[in-house]
Amino acid sequence: MIEYNRKGNIKFLKIIFLHEYFFLLPVLFLFMSFDSQAQGHRGSQLQDKWHEFGLAPEIVRFTNAFEINNTGGHIQGIQSLQTSSGRYFVLTGSSGSYSYCAVVKKGETNEVVRINKLMDKPFKHAGGFQVYQNYMAVGVEDNELKDKSKVCIYDLSEPENVLNKPVSVIKREGAAYRSTAGCVGITEYENKILLAVGDWDTRNIDFYTCDADDFPGGEFRLDFSLNTETIFPQNLSNKQWLPWQNINLFTSGNKLFLVGLGQDDKDKNIASLFLMSKNQAGDFNLKLLASKSFDCNNGCSFKAAAGVGFEANGDPVILACGYNIKEISTINRFKVTTAKKGILPAHAHNDYEHDRPLFDALENRFKSIEADVYSVGDSLYVAHDKDQIKPGRTLRELYLEPLKERIGDNNGSVYGNAEEIILLVDIKDDANRTYQLLDKILKDYAEYLTVFEKGKKKTGAVTVVVSGNRPFEYMQSQKLRFAGYDGRLQNIDSEISPSLMPVVSDNWTKYFSWNGSGEMPEKEKQQLNEIAGKAKDKGYILRFWGTPNQTAGQRQAIWSALSKAGVGLIGADSLSELREFLSGNEVTY
Repeated sequence: MIEYNRKGNIKFLKIIFLHEYFFLLPVLFLFMSFDSQAQGHRGSQLQDKWHEFGLAPEIVRFTNAFEINNTGGHIQGIQSLQTSSGRYFVLTGSSGSYSYCAVVKKGETNEVVRINKLMDKPFKHAGGFQVYQNYMAVGVEDNELKDKSKVCIYDLSEPENVLNKPVSVIKREGAAYRSTAGCVGITEYENKILLAVGDWDTRNIDFYTCDADDFPGGEFRLDFSLNTETIFPQNLSNKQWLPWQNINLFTSGNKLFLVGLGQDDKDKNIASLFLMSKNQAGDFNLKLLASKSFDCNNGCSFKAAAGVGFEANGDPVILACGYNIKEISTINRFKVTTAKKGILPAHAHNDYEHDRPLFDALENRFKSIEADVYSVGDSLYVAHDKDQIKPGRTLRELYLEPLKERIGDNNGSVYGNAEEIILLVDIKDDANRTYQLLDKILKDYAEYLTVFEKGKKKTGAVTVVVSGNRPFEYMQSQKLRFAGYDGRLQNIDSEISPSLMPVVSDNWTKYFSWNGSGEMPEKEKQQLNEIAGKAKDKGYILRFWGTPNQTAGQRQAIWSALSKAGVGLIGADSLSELREFLSGNEVTY
């Protein structure tokens, strides 16, 4: 039992063990041994494969002939399970009268083979959960008073049989909301079984451990409680921590990872990967490594239930399902794509206006990302207009720091393939003052950037290019620069070296009248081909802004013309639409 003092801190903990661990068949021991070893590497597999998840899911359908109460609740979590008797999906759910666990057997026809009632009202909300080996760790709470819950560990080694009582229970009672257990993760870490229990909206995470040698009959102890709002302040516009519906834990060597799955305030299905580390006091901290949005369909969503599983080859899979179990229900499976994807010759126009600056563009594998900046004091703030400047939205915070972390995690490049990307910094105010501040800031990130020294280019993970108000003479006079100059078409016939002017950009409507409707005039098509060919011959990357985009048909006609001409960067506001177009996928409109 957990009690709290007046400040809501944990005061007392009591753990109840209901029965001892029983001897399993030798074949089950072998399976569990194999699964435990595999799980020890899953954190690194997640990290390595995270950016290779496909955005569109595989559809899995299953049937159900059992009665189930679908009123007053919904499915809360989903996991994969493999035992000696077969392969399964496991789902937990809530209702107006009881909490439950459903077992779906995989096969030629996927079907529900068991629905187990876990507890009656008031413990009618079985939340997000995780399976470790053959054990399910789930929180069951009173979601009306919100002042008590039970974290239960169930043995699922015989999933088609009636579920026995849990092998252990952690009782949590006390302050409303703080005593709930909406989502639970479990793994082995540092020779201990680690439970992470998220309360209401995952504002706090409580960590419990027991010795691995004593699991599942060992005593769990409350080791540490983490207030996530102290790590991820909610006043920042680029929220990194969400009210996760599910959390899953994974390890790799001495590293511990947490995956949060849920929806943001724009109803986007988000999965985020965090690295968990301990400070000198032994307390956990969280660091966001990557975040990705997913396009669920057929009524599935991360707000209902989601979880991480693994293929037989070790590749991770993200599962999601709908709110209720019906006669025929759907599961979405997001898999790692097998085809190797390169960086797309795409430019994220006004990237900072997207829901997740930088991360949305990287998720869509864009090569170039645009950020407009204003100098305020010793910081560069990212905004389209000066009156739109907001605290925390600086070039460092939105772009340079996340890029630094990603490069460190991807063996020295942004996408892990040694190819550079472009960060196009558009100066909106005084050219000289703001550029000199930019130059000073970029020095702090020199080891990650392309460096231009004495007319020579040393390619780094990120090439910064200055656009907008550009101090050409000052940049030309520098012997050492951390940024290149964004030229214009009037410069294309000059003798400016690509080491000073790596990119040439200009306004489409200044040179072309075609707006994407009908056929492109032959004269303009020839002109575009000549410009693109000249830029390529001189070593410049060509880009146009202001291309017509009123309709999807216009956008894609323009993109097709730019692509056929060999224009180096194609810009867009609709990132996923351009990604699908450049990837050769069919786009409907």
